[in-house]
Amino acid sequence: MSCGFYLFIDEAGDEGLDRIRPTDRNGASEYFVLCGVLVRTEKYRELIESFNKAKQAIGLTASDEVHFRDLDENQKLVLLRSLSQAKFGLVAIVSNKRNMRGYRNLRCEAKNLEFLRGRYRPSRYNWFYNNLTRYLLERASAECRRWTIPAYREVRCMEITFSLRKEFSYSQTRAYLFKIKTERHDRNYFNNRGQIDWPLVDLRSIVGRKNRDEPGLQIADCAGSAIFRALDESWFGDGRPEYLEMLSGKFIHIGSAPPRGYGFKLLPDGFRGPTSANQKRALNAVGYKLR
Repeated sequence: MSCGFYLFIDEAGDEGLDRIRPTDRNGASEYFVLCGVLVRTEKYRELIESFNKAKQAIGLTASDEVHFRDLDENQKLVLLRSLSQAKFGLVAIVSNKRNMRGYRNLRCEAKNLEFLRGRYRPSRYNWFYNNLTRYLLERASAECRRWTIPAYREVRCMEITFSLRKEFSYSQTRAYLFKIKTERHDRNYFNNRGQIDWPLVDLRSIVGRKNRDEPGLQIADCAGSAIFRALDESWFGDGRPEYLEMLSGKFIHIGSAPPRGYGFKLLPDGFRGPTSANQKRALNAVGYKLR
């Protein structure tokens, strides 16, 4: 099947569940963000040209690698303003981990192994990352289904590129997704109402690449880091809701509906806080109405 879409995935925050801020002073980040940049293949070059112009506007060259966290405040705003006008779609799975403090999923851990201290052992957190990937692919594949016939008059799949993470197995992620695809389970088995539209997903294409080698991943880093910075006050001490407000129009959505639950998925389902005024303002930008 021909490729019609590219999906670039990066994350912000960390996956640790044993200790979580602000409950634990030296714990892991309260939020974890998995962010995907979805673009049609024929629009990719235009997107990169637009991104390169944004780099030049903040004093970088087209060949420079962008790390959002390393930019000053003015550079961040200029870059986000440019991204808000570019042609691509965002998909974000945002996990508030307070409800998962100390949680383990032994069934999933048993199928995710890592080589540690001379032997293979169950990997504690790969299952968490892979589970959020499933949520992301459900939404990205649904969006590709909406556009593939109008754009190409045929079904075309998406190629998936992850930001390369040290000591992370992308073959394991492929195996996890292949298991979901080939084994028949009802929707309650995976504790989720959604399903991945498999004809739109090329599992063989899943790779990890360094951000410096792929501008699409640098865009995903900027978007994911901006979302994280807008929400995770436990790490930074304050939030920057304007970042999420600037990007709110880039999240995929259906018709006039807000991206809440589709292009922007907040976990756990039914999340009610606690949230600060700035966090409420940020989430309001994507359709969440928190008291």
